[in-house]
Amino acid sequence: MLNLGSRFTSNQKKLAENIASLYILQGLNYAIPLAVLPYLVRVLGMEMYGLLAFAQSFAQYFTILTDYGFNFSATRALAQAPDDGPAASQLFSSVLVLKLIFCVLGGLVLWGVVLTVPRFHQDAPYFYAGYLAVTGNVLFPVWYYQGIQQMRYISIVSGGARLISAVALFVFVHRPQDTLLALVIQSCGILLSGIAGFTLVLVRFQVRFVPPSLRQLRTVLADGWHLFVSTAAVSLYTNTNVFLVGLLAGDVEAGYFSAAEKIVRAMNGLIGPISQAIFPHVNSLVQQSRASVLRFARKTLALMIPATAIPSLALLLGATPIARICFGGVGAGSIPVIRWIAFLPMIIAVSNVLGVQTMIPFGLDKQFSRILILAGILNVLLAAILIKRFGAQGAGSSVLVVEAYVTVAMLISLKRHNLSVFPTKEAS
Repeated sequence: MLNLGSRFTSNQKKLAENIASLYILQGLNYAIPLAVLPYLVRVLGMEMYGLLAFAQSFAQYFTILTDYGFNFSATRALAQAPDDGPAASQLFSSVLVLKLIFCVLGGLVLWGVVLTVPRFHQDAPYFYAGYLAVTGNVLFPVWYYQGIQQMRYISIVSGGARLISAVALFVFVHRPQDTLLALVIQSCGILLSGIAGFTLVLVRFQVRFVPPSLRQLRTVLADGWHLFVSTAAVSLYTNTNVFLVGLLAGDVEAGYFSAAEKIVRAMNGLIGPISQAIFPHVNSLVQQSRASVLRFARKTLALMIPATAIPSLALLLGATPIARICFGGVGAGSIPVIRWIAFLPMIIAVSNVLGVQTMIPFGLDKQFSRILILAGILNVLLAAILIKRFGAQGAGSSVLVVEAYVTVAMLISLKRHNLSVFPTKEAS
């Protein structure tokens, strides 16, 4: 009993340390993009900024392919057996090999699309420049740092790379003709962080590359399949909206939507460090008891809801001054979009606790995946109709409806499995 108690106290201290360090260090990861965004919109203009955002949204599909849900499945596997050095090296090697294979396949697909589709062929350099960021994400083993609960390294490395990238943008990008250079600089920043993060794992944590067998690769693939499908489905109502607006309404409307979404989703930085830190912690709690996970989820919700409700309300009421301060006169079209998606931080915070922090640790991967697949399909159908008529605002209204659906669907699924994250008579 005494040993158990001291271990639990140690886990709590480690969790608090991870959250605190992420809040301190991850400030760079949110402050820098928010500082760069207004500058890029003003100097590039909304049309060229929209083209940049369109190319980045296309590259994001390949990032999703190469991540393959490993940020959840591999993190979970490592968190549940963190002290096994050989097993960690084996898992690291298997994930790396699979991500490199996906990266090569993605590059071939990109080349084929750029070669054959006129919309992409005319702006080919932008899409190739965007793929540099995919390579950086392949190299950066975010899942490993999460699994060993050393998330401060993620913030240090990515924050430093973002700072270098931001300085380069302010120094070298001054006019619309510099749009391609701006994209190259941003992508190279991610590539730099990937190289640094990969090197740090090998040097600091002494992880070794162990050539994986086909059986090991199949096991890792199977473990991540449902979570990959879930992540891909999420992109159908997050990343796809920028892509669809660019395809159906043009680069200017894509610029309006992307600018508004970046401001609103930056508010998710309020919950980002907490979410990153508690995922491996919750997966450790599952080994103790079901009740301990549910208690922890309730406490997390009690923190998340008020912490995100106030900023969401501020976005709704202050959309006009926020857009004018950030983007000047060219950003007027983003004002109604900000209003449509103002409450996303609060809705996403709740769905994150319900899905990522509760459903996944309890092994409800299939149910989690099914909800997100339906949400993705719903968004594509709804957004395609609304974007044609209302442009960027149509995309904003669509994502609001879909995010609300996801939250409600997760609540229903948890209830069906007798997993209540809200206080009940039985739980109290």
